[in-house]
This record gives sequence, C-alpha cells and structure tokens, in this order.
Amino acid sequence: MNEQPGQDLCYEITIEGCLDSRWRAWFDGLSIRSTAGDRTVLSGPVRDQAALYGVLKKINNLGLTLVAVNRRPRT
Repeated sequence: MNEQPGQDLCYEITIEGCLDSRWRAWFDGLSIRSTAGDRTVLSGPVRDQAALYGVLKKINNLGLTLVAVNRRPRT
C-alpha cells in the first residue's frame, strides 16, 4: 500500500436504515447522509485500520446491516 504513517484514509461506509446527524459524535465525527432507498452513508477520514474496525463494531453493536465499505482518495 502507498499510505504514509500518520496520514488518515477516507472511507465511505453504507448501512441499511436511516441515521440522523445526532449520531455523528458517536461515529467519531464521520459525516452522515441519508440516501434514497433507506440507507445511510458515513464518510470521512479514519485514523487507521483499528479505528475503522471500531466504527464497524459500533455498526454491528447497533444491529445495523453493513452494505459496503469503500476507501476513497483524500480530497
């Protein structure tokens, strides 16, 4: 991989169901947006893979269905 230490990676995580922006702090400041079809996309920088797994664990603990996890270039 070409990532540099200390450089956050950006992710888009899609889940089934709608979450509103009140969940933003709980999801480590990731932005939250609803899409058509009753889905929510969490997106933004994630410090490292351990932090990514932490977000995924929170999704699992809420009983939400994970649809997709995509890494995006940092803009």
